[in-house]
Amino acid sequence: MAAQVLPLPVLQERLPPAPPPELDPYLDAAARCFARHGIARTSVQDVARDMGINRATVYRKVGTVDDMVRLLAARELYALTTVVAGLELKADTGPAVVVRLVATVVRHARNHPVMRKVLTDEPELIGPFLITYLPDAVRQVAERITPALKWAQRNGALARRDPTILAEWVVRIAASLILDPLPDDEVESFLSEVLTPALKKERR
Repeated sequence: MAAQVLPLPVLQERLPPAPPPELDPYLDAAARCFARHGIARTSVQDVARDMGINRATVYRKVGTVDDMVRLLAARELYALTTVVAGLELKADTGPAVVVRLVATVVRHARNHPVMRKVLTDEPELIGPFLITYLPDAVRQVAERITPALKWAQRNGALARRDPTILAEWVVRIAASLILDPLPDDEVESFLSEVLTPALKKERR
């Protein structure tokens, strides 16, 4: 299991709180609207119409469109950590597991209907995101995966390198592949070439 190399529960503990399950119908509707109209063109009324309820109820439960985006992102992060924690990976080395996990994250994010809509039809949102949010997002995600990398290093699965720098490097590579994607069938081989030399322990 992937969690035998990287302790995914540690990652979950460091994520922002997951939205309660009672919000799932609202976030499902928001995701459908974002994928259909785009984030910038979706209104609270659109989500209410999709659900067949009034706008005030949607606003009371999940707030504005920006609030919905944040809640949906948090929910998807938890769902993704569950997916990767349960992967049965046919790999006998720590670096191969990390490569497979990062590839899974990249493909999952790139193929999410909302992400596809934004990258295809709302590229104007990418620039402001890169300038305003990406530096902090990279820092936060790197901080959350650093303990998992430290754990893997202590247990001999990965080479001993500065885990803080390594975490940021991995996150930046993943972000670049999400925003400027390769074909799905090339992601893992690319990551293997780039990541393995830094992650593999030197033979003595």
